[in-house]
Amino acid sequence: MDRLMTIENNVKELIIKRCKLDDVVADEIDNDAPIFVSQDEDDVVTNGLELDSVDALEIVAAIKGEYGISIDPKDMGIFHSIRTLSEFIKEKAAN
Repeated sequence: MDRLMTIENNVKELIIKRCKLDDVVADEIDNDAPIFVSQDEDDVVTNGLELDSVDALEIVAAIKGEYGISIDPKDMGIFHSIRTLSEFIKEKAAN
């Protein structure tokens, strides 16, 4: 298993635990699906994991605790998907 895949699986587990998503299984989360509700340019709404701003804070705290990585407000675009969040962690962990 490569490093990014390991991080993706760990991030899914962190989100499930910290956001109390008891009915969600990590393997069923699409790495490229939006984490939060999103709307594209054609006004198509995707619910993602249906998380809110409090959940975002929980995820930030979980990432800080697990990886020692702080997330700056300017980096909030990383919360698009599991993949974008995991790529950010991989990049920051390499520095």
